[in-house]
Amino acid sequence: MARVSAEEFAEKHARRLKGATEDIRRGVERVTESPTLKAAAKKDKMKTNLNAALDSGKWERGLKRVTLEDWKGKMTDKGIGRIAAGIDAAHDKVVSFASELLPHVDAGKTAIARMSDVTLDDNINRMVTYTRHMSKFKRSK
Repeated sequence: MARVSAEEFAEKHARRLKGATEDIRRGVERVTESPTLKAAAKKDKMKTNLNAALDSGKWERGLKRVTLEDWKGKMTDKGIGRIAAGIDAAHDKVVSFASELLPHVDAGKTAIARMSDVTLDDNINRMVTYTRHMSKFKRSK
């Protein structure tokens, strides 16, 4: 039986995926139910499978397959080049997040501004107060 090599498999996979982008776009446009809501409805399944991957060692083995050199290479050759487009595309999402976060930050700063800041213990208390305040931040959207 004829068998392709791993290199041939990867090349064919990439070629066909690149050629299918229009089909993928049309498929995305035909989706009628939110995939994220469907995923959220399956949180018990995710928890079960994640715990199984942790317990079996699968998760850890997967992480250990990526060396420091591999990670650095992928970040410099692939990831960093995508940052500009990614942050540009995320502009509205970042603005939405900041519109909720920044008032919370300001409220925390106002709270610690009323506290004493004379001694080391005062400053430690201010830090703890601010950290606890920030830990209560929850998105409303």
